[in-house]
Formats: sequence, C-alpha cells, structure tokens
Amino acid sequence: MTEAEAAELAARIEQDLLAEPGISAVYTASGGGRLREVAAKLRGADDAARVVVRPGEVAQVEVALGLDDARPAGETARAAQRIIRRAASVPVRIRLTVAHLDVAPPEHAATTTA
Repeated sequence: MTEAEAAELAARIEQDLLAEPGISAVYTASGGGRLREVAAKLRGADDAARVVVRPGEVAQVEVALGLDDARPAGETARAAQRIIRRAASVPVRIRLTVAHLDVAPPEHAATTTA
C-alpha cells in the first residue's frame, strides 16, 4: 500500500464511520494525526486527516470516535472495527479510541479536534 492509497483509505474509512449510527464525530487520532493536523494548519488548510493509516504488510489504523447513545458503545465500537476491516484491502491492526458524548457535538465537529 502506497501513501496515496493509505490517504484514500483513511478518507473512505472516515466517511463510512460518520454514516454509522451511534458515531457522532471522528476526531484526530493521537500521535501522527496530531502532527498532520499541525502541518495542515501551518499550510493554511483545515483538512488534516482524522483517520491515520500507516501502510505496511499489516496496515495500522488509528481513529478516535465520539459516540452518542443511539446504541451501546461496545456494539458501536465493534461496528467501527468491521467498517475499517471491510474498507481495507490488506490486514489491519486497529487502534480505536472512544469518547462518550453526553450532548451532540457542534455541526463542525467532524472537522475540528477536541
């Protein structure tokens, strides 16, 4: 998997996750995601990837999700893992961070970080 393919996969995963009931927001993952966010802001863009995909024989996917109470958190987290595995054409190792949201995030939550 190339870097371009990894970026395309990350965008597809983010879109699919946001369409899933129970997932209210996708936030910038820790580590590499924070660095990409800072770099994007320095370039004047606010389009930093919130899903981080590191290419490799086994791709590493990092994502942080804001969950609402539409369904149980465990069920939603398992659904998120299925979405990620289904989107990838290679085996993946997933690092999923979950935050429970008591109130709905603002409209722009998918494009900002917590």
